[in-house]
Amino acid sequence: MGKLHDKTVKKLIKEKPSVRHADGNGLYLMTPKRGDAYWMLRYTTPATKLRREYTIGKVDDWSLADARDEAAKLRLAIKREGADPVQERQKVNQNPFKTLNDLYADYYELRKREIASHHKEKSLYEREVAWRIGKVELEKIRPVDISEILRDVATGYDDNKPRPTLSNDLMRLLRNLFDHGIKLDVTRFNPASPFRPRDAGGEEKAANYPMNEDEVTEFFTKLRVIPAQFSRENYLACALLIATCTRKMELLAAPWSEFDLENRIWYLPEERTKKRRAIDIPLAEPAVEWLNELKVRSCGSEWVFPARRISKKARTPFVCENTLNHALKKLFEKKFFSFDKRRVHDLRGTARTKLGKLGFDDNLAQRCLNQLPGNRTDRVYNKHAYFEERRAAHEALCEWLAPIVRGEVSSGG
Repeated sequence: MGKLHDKTVKKLIKEKPSVRHADGNGLYLMTPKRGDAYWMLRYTTPATKLRREYTIGKVDDWSLADARDEAAKLRLAIKREGADPVQERQKVNQNPFKTLNDLYADYYELRKREIASHHKEKSLYEREVAWRIGKVELEKIRPVDISEILRDVATGYDDNKPRPTLSNDLMRLLRNLFDHGIKLDVTRFNPASPFRPRDAGGEEKAANYPMNEDEVTEFFTKLRVIPAQFSRENYLACALLIATCTRKMELLAAPWSEFDLENRIWYLPEERTKKRRAIDIPLAEPAVEWLNELKVRSCGSEWVFPARRISKKARTPFVCENTLNHALKKLFEKKFFSFDKRRVHDLRGTARTKLGKLGFDDNLAQRCLNQLPGNRTDRVYNKHAYFEERRAAHEALCEWLAPIVRGEVSSGG
């Protein structure tokens, strides 16, 4: 039991007979002649054996009972963990990352160098996290705050539909974000670390549904006759995604400077690929033909697929990442095709499946998709680019695809 009582504290503050009044176990009531009374803990650092004085807070904000509880917690941390509260407070005061938004700004700079889809990750953070806990101090964020966000996104809130996959993406983002804070020594605890997919959107299954040859024929045959609903640019984008075996934004965000149409090569730089792996993509004649048409349609723009609308609110000078998704989604919702719904990414799977059917081995087919087969040792020692072999594969792919895209083969025959 301490020496002080609530009535004694009030009396000492009023009379101020001396500056320091001991309560016991290193806790003192400080009553300076000028300024407000406050609680102070005196302790000895385990490592250096120095005497330190740590201000807990003003008496107006901390009751005697609260000050004793805080002092007990601090003494326990000093004894068990070798903590130094004064030094830790100095670190906090010098820390430029006060809030979660501050930490994310630094983390985003790192992600821009690591992944090509950093803008999607940033958009997710701004939509679902920043307005909720972005301005909260790092040490005040608890697992329950993370749980509420993940649950809301997974089950839906307000006018937002349930988005379980995004909830899982968000879980991984927050876990990595707080790990980044631990590495920078700006937080000691990761409130997102206990969460797993079952706590967010549930276990995910790999979603890849390539189209078979009849479905590809129907796909292009039907899209070809509805230019008002599915533009010619979107149509050619779908054809090129199969012809080049690339990911959606690798194509849609491509500048003309990456293309050498005369020599039929697309130089895709590492900073625009998912795995940060540059690749020279050989272009078959039909692909060059479609790109030349897009060159005319881009009206002098530096982008292959320039933004459709000129607006100050446009996030990018090239077409929005959701343009193609939304256009296809509307058609599938209307049961426009006779087969089940497909995503834009399934065009890449369609290309991979067709390469296998054309007789190209897995090693070469994977390289056409800019994936490196084999084990780690193979990838270190085998630096052959397989360019000519890949050119043959792309040409065979386009030999099958081009007549369908041109309308020379219909879904009826």
